[in-house]
Amino acid sequence: MAVEAVYGQPIGSRVPVMLSRMATAADEALIAQIQTTSWRSAYRDILHPDYLSDQIEEDRITFWAERLRRKSSGELIIIVVFDGDPVGFVCAVGDEEERWGTLVDNLHVLPECKGRGLGALLLKSAARWSLKRYPGAGLYLWCFEENLPARRFYARMGGVVVERVMHEPPGGGAFPALRFHWADPASV
Repeated sequence: MAVEAVYGQPIGSRVPVMLSRMATAADEALIAQIQTTSWRSAYRDILHPDYLSDQIEEDRITFWAERLRRKSSGELIIIVVFDGDPVGFVCAVGDEEERWGTLVDNLHVLPECKGRGLGALLLKSAARWSLKRYPGAGLYLWCFEENLPARRFYARMGGVVVERVMHEPPGGGAFPALRFHWADPASV
């Protein structure tokens, strides 16, 4: 996938440009920072406060360094750039489960950039990639039940809740998580 340009909604007299590009191993700190900022905002009432205030930064850098080092052709990691600044990313694992299809393992947009279509751009990019590489496979992701803004977004994007499980996230605890599924990724 080459760099993709999408023009955003006008802001005053200018039209911001959104670009998406493939992530590289050199992006590990950037991706970790975006995820850390996103989790601190979205999960402040879900994940353990000690984890969010202290352990998360090292944990996410270690996680993404390893993930990007071992990235296979069956994984997609795209970074979205808005007006020159990296502000979000999506990570998908192709045809991860036979029944459910491609896993959208991570989808994050910095809190101050939400509401500009960036999450939709990223989710649609993952869906298009999955359709091309894994025809006939669905698309799915997990979302904490308590994360109401994300649940509303995935529902608006056509996702259907098909399962509820208890999930043990980094930092400890166990919380209900919902599987959102798109039987046909073209519907995203």
